[in-house]
Parts: sequence; structure tokens; C-alpha cells
Amino acid sequence: MKRLTLLLLPLFTSGCAYFSFNSNLDKENFDDYFKPGGVRIYEQSQLADLNYLYLGTVEGESCQSDANQAVPNAGEARTLARRRVADMGGNGVSFDKCAEFSDVPGCLKQVICYGQALKVAEEK
Repeated sequence: MKRLTLLLLPLFTSGCAYFSFNSNLDKENFDDYFKPGGVRIYEQSQLADLNYLYLGTVEGESCQSDANQAVPNAGEARTLARRRVADMGGNGVSFDKCAEFSDVPGCLKQVICYGQALKVAEEK
């Protein structure tokens, strides 16, 4: 019985070689999802000791467009701002403030976070 199993095992495993896997997942979606992870948040007091280049201002928003949706939060808004920093080629951000608004066109409630996109030199 063992010999039969050993003889048939290669046939079973080679039979799987012809199957392919197709998915609706796109590599770009993964890249976009992980972009904010490469952007570090700095406090204003930390910037005095760093060598960095100011790239511009960024903002991120979290919007509740329907009463059935989750309430907007600053964390989501900061994550979107960090994604924009990564799109600008930056690796750091310093947030100035987050503001909450009500009854904005298109949003029942909205949170917007404003910050500065930075390219911080790596420490050696």
C-alpha cells in the first residue's frame, strides 16, 4: 500500500500544476494601502533636531455622507493625509490641527486634518 501511495503521489501533485489562480486584487491596491506606513508623524518640537525638506501642505478628510455610516474620525483623516505625503515623495508629516464640521455639502459630519509634508533625511 505504501508503494502505491509513493507511486501515485507525484501524479497527484503534478496534476495541481495546471491550475491557475485569478483574483480581483490588484498590486496597486496593496501599494496604496501600505503607503501611509512609510510616513512618520512628527511633533513640531521634534523637527528642531531633524534635517528635513518642506514639500508643501497636505490635508485629509473623513466624511459621514449618510446617517447609516460611521461617524468621521481624525485617525482616518490623518491616514489619508499621510497617503498624500507619500504621493508627494515625503516620509514625514507634522499635523497642525484637525477640525470637525457639521452640515457640509455632501457630508453630515466631516473631520479635516491639516499638516505639512516633509522629506526627512535618514539618520546615519
